[in-house]
Amino acid sequence: MAATAELGQPDRTASPRRLIRRPNPVLLAGLALIAASLGLRLPILSAAYFVEDDLLFVGDAYEHELTFDFLFRIHKGHLMPGALTLTWVESRIAAYHWPLVAGVTLATQALAAVLLLRLLRSLFGDRWVILIPLAVYAFTPLTLPPFSWWSAALNGVPLQLALAGALAAQVRYARGEATGRAGIWWAVFGMAFSTKGVFIPFVLFAVTTAFLRPEWRRIGWVRAMLAEARGHPRLWGGHALLIAGYAALYLFRLPSAQGEGASVPRPDVSAELVGGLLGRTFPAGIVGGPLRWAAGPPTGGMSDPPAALVAGAWAALAALVLATLWWRRRAARAWLIVALYLVFADAAPTVVARGASFGTLGAEARYVADAAVVFAVCLALALTGLRDEAEPYRRTPPRAPLRAGAAVLAIGAFLTMSVVSAEGFRDTLQGDRQRSYLDAVRRSLAAAPADTVIFSRAVPDWLVLPWNGERRLSHRVLAPLADPALRARMRVPPPSEAAKVFDDAGRLVPAAVDAGFARVPPPGEWCLSTIDGAVYWPEPRFVARPDMVAGLAYSAARATSVTFEVAGRVQQVELRPTRDGLVHFPIPATGKGLLMRVDDPSAGVCLRGFAYGAAIPQPPPQAGREPGGPDGRGGEPAPRRTDG
Repeated sequence: MAATAELGQPDRTASPRRLIRRPNPVLLAGLALIAASLGLRLPILSAAYFVEDDLLFVGDAYEHELTFDFLFRIHKGHLMPGALTLTWVESRIAAYHWPLVAGVTLATQALAAVLLLRLLRSLFGDRWVILIPLAVYAFTPLTLPPFSWWSAALNGVPLQLALAGALAAQVRYARGEATGRAGIWWAVFGMAFSTKGVFIPFVLFAVTTAFLRPEWRRIGWVRAMLAEARGHPRLWGGHALLIAGYAALYLFRLPSAQGEGASVPRPDVSAELVGGLLGRTFPAGIVGGPLRWAAGPPTGGMSDPPAALVAGAWAALAALVLATLWWRRRAARAWLIVALYLVFADAAPTVVARGASFGTLGAEARYVADAAVVFAVCLALALTGLRDEAEPYRRTPPRAPLRAGAAVLAIGAFLTMSVVSAEGFRDTLQGDRQRSYLDAVRRSLAAAPADTVIFSRAVPDWLVLPWNGERRLSHRVLAPLADPALRARMRVPPPSEAAKVFDDAGRLVPAAVDAGFARVPPPGEWCLSTIDGAVYWPEPRFVARPDMVAGLAYSAARATSVTFEVAGRVQQVELRPTRDGLVHFPIPATGKGLLMRVDDPSAGVCLRGFAYGAAIPQPPPQAGREPGGPDGRGGEPAPRRTDG
């Protein structure tokens, strides 16, 4: 038996229990932390729903095919073909299906945390200390705003995944276990979802030269960078080409931004933005805050930490940095990586994109959420030595019981504040309101007759902000919930005497005109004055916008038509025999002046009123007013005749 053991053969007389692999307690604890953090996020997903850019993305998915122009357009400063592909696929599978998009977001967040755990185990082995940075990443409230809002999650969560995946791949490469191509592909993945993906190669280079190469640890960091670049030119040259290619593509596609790309920052606005982002939002969030969220846009609350929490966060971070600098070699490198990432990858792009007018965006935690990955990795690098690192400490660290006690107290306080902050953030979400509106739209469209005509109207401001312009009109953002035939009719509605619009509750109701221009007969008259059935108004200006509509009140002895001419464009509207008709129709031309002509003057047509303006829900009937008339708010045509 001894000889067999010396030859490396298994001892078949050993107890079967010895052949069972023992569970790894650190791995199990890490997975339990991840599961608990995901459980904390589930109520947030249930309180959230589609809002703001989410509706624009779904509308775009039904307006476009997967073409180069669609995928590589710049949306509000972001070049993100991967994110646009994902929105197109998810929206085409099921429009406004929250369980689908929430499930994909949750799975991506879980994968990012699992990859971070794998990275930490690869760097440091199965030490209990790695649970500290893992918990910081998994529970920090900084990652909640980009997690609950689908549009932000499309950028932020895959970027976090790409950072963790690229670093894990780089560790294997630095140890000679793999080629560097995996890190490049992770960078490509990050760039496909977020413009911040261009900073992934810089993070890889910084961590590699500061910690991963044993031969560079004992020389100056700058010398290590130069040596790394000379020693591995193909790898870093590939990353450089990738960054240059992305930058060139961004500049090439910049015209597609339509004024929503980079801007010239204002110094006062930029100072407010950076001060809020790096001075309050990040430090408060990385220690478990902000505890308090201010009312903000419909996408969720904005970080509003108490002054005492901000001061305490800075004190805690300063104590942590000083302590690690005292006993850990090269801890300064780790903290410098975090600082540089915050400044160049988070603050600078935000200033370029929003620094012209939105200083209050410094309270938006989503702009620094990705830094949580970098902070977690650098925190681990500053706390303890790598698996293969010789002499990681310049001084003997505090005794194990003292370290364990301090860690338990710190993590306990952090988790407590994180849970409180998460609950507070959930309370700022308006998912029930948004869900109720879109459910009402679904019901209205399902019950609508096949020939329903729906004129376009902007969805409520609390659902999509007004600055999105025509992109927030119902024929774009609500049409995906209709069947194909009705969807096409919503885009180009024909004239109708039973036109509908969506009201602010998502219900289909009769349409009226919020008129900027209206004409009714003079007092005592029944019909508008015409010359041979024609009338011309030179003063009104018409705009061919989908939400603009004209209304004509009329009576007719027999069927005929009326021809409208604006800026040389002619449109014909059919009239039916009626004593009290009202027809709504779009005017498909932009120009000044309107010529209206009854095509058959002998048809007994009386033009009782005309109005032009935005389509609105018909107001409730009022005394002395007839519903649906063209006066500017839906009523007040000419006096009613009683002789037929």
